Amino acid sequence: MKIRMQQIVSGEDEILIKYKKMTPEIKKLVERLSENEIIIVGKKEGRQYRILPKDIYYFESVDEKLFAYTSMAEYQVLYTLGEVEEKLSSEGFFRCNKSFVVNINHIVSVKSEMGNRIDALMDNEEHVIISRRYAKTFREMLRKEEKNEQS
Repeated sequence: MKIRMQQIVSGEDEILIKYKKMTPEIKKLVERLSENEIIIVGKKEGRQYRILPKDIYYFESVDEKLFAYTSMAEYQVLYTLGEVEEKLSSEGFFRCNKSFVVNINHIVSVKSEMGNRIDALMDNEEHVIISRRYAKTFREMLRKEEKNEQS
C-alpha cells in the first residue's frame, strides 16, 4: 500500500483512500479515521483510569462485575459483557465463552481441545478457553483472516 501526503495552505483537510478491493484492513482504517478513539474507563483502588482497547487482553465477568485485564493491572469497568462485545468488535474483540470477551490481537496460538473447544494462548502466556458454542465463529474468523492475507 502506497501512502502519499500533501500539505495544503488553505481549505479543508481531506483524506482520500483509493482501493481496488475493500479489505478488512482498509475498512478498519476508515472506521478509525471516521470515529473518535475508543477509550475504556476502568476503576482500580478508588481511582479511574483511561485504557486503550489495544492494551486489553480480555474482559471477564465475575459475580456480576466486569473486569478488564491488561499487562499492567486488572480494572473494574462499568459495562456488561454484551456491551463490550458490541462496542469493541471492530477492534478485534470476540466473545469466546459465557464470561469472557478476548482481544484476538493478543492471541499467539490456538490448539483444538476435546469437546470442540479451543485453547488460545495469549502473548502474556495466559490460556483462554473458547467454548464449543463460539468455536465455529472463531474458526470462521481465522479462515477469513487467512484468506485476506493470501489476497
